[in-house]
Amino acid sequence: MVMGYRVGIDVGGTFTDITILDEKTGKISVIKIPSTIEDQSIGVINGLQKMNTSFPLEEITYMIHGTTVATNALLERKGAKTAFITTEGFRDILYIGRQTRPHIYDFWAKKPAPVIPRSDSYEIPERIDFAGDILKPLDKMKAIEVIEKIRQKNFESIAVSFLHSYINPEHELKMRELIIKNIPDVYITLSSEVLPEYREYERASTITINAYLQPPIKRYMSRLEDRKNQLNIRPKIHIMQSNGGIISIENASNQSVRTIFSGPAGGALLGPFIAKQVGIQDVITFDMGGTSLDICLTRKRQLRITNESEIDGLPIRVPMIDIHTLGAGGGSIAWIDAGGILQVGPESAGATPGPACYKKEGTQPTVTDANVALGYINPNYFLGGEMQIDLNLAKQSIEKHIASFFNIGIEEAAAGIIDVVNSNMIRGMRVVSVEKGYDPRNFTLIAFGGAGPLHAAAIARELKMPQVIIPPNPGNASALGFLLSDVRYDYVQTYIVSDKHLEIEKFAQIFDKMKCLAYKDLKAEGFQKQEIRLIYTIDMRYLGQSSELNIPIDFEVKTQEDIQKIVETFHQFHEENYGYRMEDEEVMFVNFRLAAIGEVPRLIKTPQPLEDKDPSKALKGTRKVYLEGNWIDASIYERKKLKPGNYIKGPAIIEEYGSTTLILQGMDSEIDAFENIILKFE
Repeated sequence: MVMGYRVGIDVGGTFTDITILDEKTGKISVIKIPSTIEDQSIGVINGLQKMNTSFPLEEITYMIHGTTVATNALLERKGAKTAFITTEGFRDILYIGRQTRPHIYDFWAKKPAPVIPRSDSYEIPERIDFAGDILKPLDKMKAIEVIEKIRQKNFESIAVSFLHSYINPEHELKMRELIIKNIPDVYITLSSEVLPEYREYERASTITINAYLQPPIKRYMSRLEDRKNQLNIRPKIHIMQSNGGIISIENASNQSVRTIFSGPAGGALLGPFIAKQVGIQDVITFDMGGTSLDICLTRKRQLRITNESEIDGLPIRVPMIDIHTLGAGGGSIAWIDAGGILQVGPESAGATPGPACYKKEGTQPTVTDANVALGYINPNYFLGGEMQIDLNLAKQSIEKHIASFFNIGIEEAAAGIIDVVNSNMIRGMRVVSVEKGYDPRNFTLIAFGGAGPLHAAAIARELKMPQVIIPPNPGNASALGFLLSDVRYDYVQTYIVSDKHLEIEKFAQIFDKMKCLAYKDLKAEGFQKQEIRLIYTIDMRYLGQSSELNIPIDFEVKTQEDIQKIVETFHQFHEENYGYRMEDEEVMFVNFRLAAIGEVPRLIKTPQPLEDKDPSKALKGTRKVYLEGNWIDASIYERKKLKPGNYIKGPAIIEEYGSTTLILQGMDSEIDAFENIILKFE
């Protein structure tokens, strides 16, 4: 096997992060470069060209990319012109949705608008029942008539979602044949291929989003692949999915909806990795970048995968890591609302124009400007000195927009900005912990992202969390997380049946069909059958319930007695989640799921021997910082000079390329054998 460099690329709203793993030595290097929002591929290529000064691009053996192209296109409504085709009588399904109201007591609350307007929704006479039987054949003449209307309006993409196509896709397949015959160059998304799962509204929402995103994602991927080839980089790019696995660039283009939370997934993967490294079980990852904050709770070193999520109020039914995202980052803008209250975010200054201190024509004060004004960030050592920022511009923006309004000093206004954004983030932390029955005092906070280590200590102190871990190169941690991921494909098939009527033959038939697809897809990724790991789960509920629990199957199912073992597991899960079980009720099997995983070579970090506690060799001097309402002297350390075993007492600041760690008064910190910074309260 040829040894070279494995590269993880994470494009954020402010910076593009590149992490390089030398497969020969295990050494990790990082690059950070401003994102090019108008075309993310330009920033990626700029980063790779910068990398070429130290690492030969011809020796790259593997590339993994996390992108926000899908997220941005959806949130900004800049997807493709898309048509929606469904069963006659269901044209308004995207608008009717569910009875759920975004604000239950607000009479004027509006549901989020679907990505496809009603005028671009079409219906065709056809009907298949829940058992897969054809009640009304597809009306071919009406289908051709609809296709002609779509052709005349120059739609770029088409989403097809017929009722009960998850159990019998015959009509959707016929519809695709007719579309290809009449509009050969249009993008087509079939619900029976992207999401063969019941619940017509969620299925329609998911596949219309996929169709809406497919053309811009395809164009982006093609540009990126072309530019990569011009640099003589041989391996194909793999794309990070929302579920924490990676897929080929071709499959990411076809199933674009699976990449919506591509970037945050990389950071979440660090949770179980670091937990195992330091010998703990329960952690919460705190990934604060320039634009947003991503929080993920990991219990017993297991990430929680959810099949029910939403973005901008629109449901998406594909597997993804359960991540809570807030508009809280270094670029989050501070502003005064109509009631005269200081607010921070969710709007961000992004990479352009950026915070005022970036000297890129940004004038609004941001969280980064506040951190600079308070002395936390060294203006002369931003990105290791590669990027100069202006302290005076930071102060001027805070004075003009915040301090003058309240008639207070600049440092007091800056501290207020930090307090407000911290309060917002603490609420987000409670969403993933307290609101789901977990006590944050039982979890360790793992903080990274460019801004995460600056705010982590204050967050942990407020929530009474026992310790904070700052991994090496925290500013590029998500890109490192990509290098921890495996190739993963997810499959689902709805088959609703009672435990009293499920036959072992049907059980095997459903999973065997998905296994064949899994082996085919992963063989195309270069994996042999014996290298593929399969994970079986089933969504189950009691008869009459409207939601399911996902139940893992960790044993081979061969007999009817084995099916009853699955039922007993469901009873246990239900009791753990809701506090009771109903063993006399029928149990319904709903969605059969298979995750197929092709494991890539593991990143292995060996512990280093601990040296003495004295960190004086890394001491750079002292700097005035504003803490607890006063300017005080804080010791400043260079992280790359700190050694395992070194001990630092707060208040102190640890500077490094891509991030800065703030150690508060009353905190101890030490460097562990894996070069993590461990923060604890005295």
